Amino acid sequence: MAAGKRIGVDLGGMSVKIGVVSEDNQIVERVTLPMNRNKPFKEAVKEIAEAVLAMGAVASVGFGIPSTLIPGSQVIIHANNLGWKHCDIRKELKKYMGETPVYLANDADCAAVGELIHGAAKKVKSCLMLTLGTGIGGSYIHNGKLFLGGNGIGLEPGHMVIHDHGKPCSCGKIGCLETYASATSLMEEAERSNSPVLQRMISENQGRPNAKMVFDASAMNDPAANLILEEYIRHLAIGISNLIAVFGPERVVIGGGVSAAGDQLFIPLQKAVYKMVDEPELVGCPDIVPAILGNDAGIIGAAMLDKVMM
Repeated sequence: MAAGKRIGVDLGGMSVKIGVVSEDNQIVERVTLPMNRNKPFKEAVKEIAEAVLAMGAVASVGFGIPSTLIPGSQVIIHANNLGWKHCDIRKELKKYMGETPVYLANDADCAAVGELIHGAAKKVKSCLMLTLGTGIGGSYIHNGKLFLGGNGIGLEPGHMVIHDHGKPCSCGKIGCLETYASATSLMEEAERSNSPVLQRMISENQGRPNAKMVFDASAMNDPAANLILEEYIRHLAIGISNLIAVFGPERVVIGGGVSAAGDQLFIPLQKAVYKMVDEPELVGCPDIVPAILGNDAGIIGAAMLDKVMM
């Protein structure tokens, strides 16, 4: 690789985070640009490229994109939060970046790479990462390489069906994991609950439920919240145990807002998964741990994409 800085770019619906990543995987320089879905694609790419180039000589740059990318061309299929559809970002970047190596990946994949290289999965070669937010994203890394499958698209664990007569999902299917185990599902259950404790919390938050309320109410031993959380963890454990059966990861890393619940989530979740995996006494059960890099994971992972692409 040519001399210069290794840069990671994490594209989000509200902002673009850009960072220079050192050889020891630390973000040593960073800048944030405002972003909104009304900004035209070419104008946004020009601003991002100029911000990258303003950081000095660039050895390589990686981009975490909130979209599935078409294998080969890596054209953005549809980045909903950015309002970009069928956009050739590599071609557009080349106008400004010239021959500088540019790497592109889904933003969830970048977060997983960041956690593998410098975070919660640093000491393993094989890890599964799930992000529990509005939906459920996920990635798998095997022997230090990002697994994208035969179709080159990677994992969509949130749309694994765990209940064939279950809730309708935004993807059009029925019973997807994210309809039961996303932060959104916890919010919906809190809103539907007849728990006075949860309804008071929602009222005090101007009528807006959030996932944290369920954990807080459960910590107060509210019966309805306890039941919601028990069912939530059971469904999440079903999804994780299925993924363990398929991929056999050394470690499972959980990111997203729900992971902030700490032991209240991870202790019962580990126990539930242990009971569901095959022969845990003989072959073991992967540790299930929280992600630790937060928003930095996407920048670090994007900057290091060249090290993990198969």
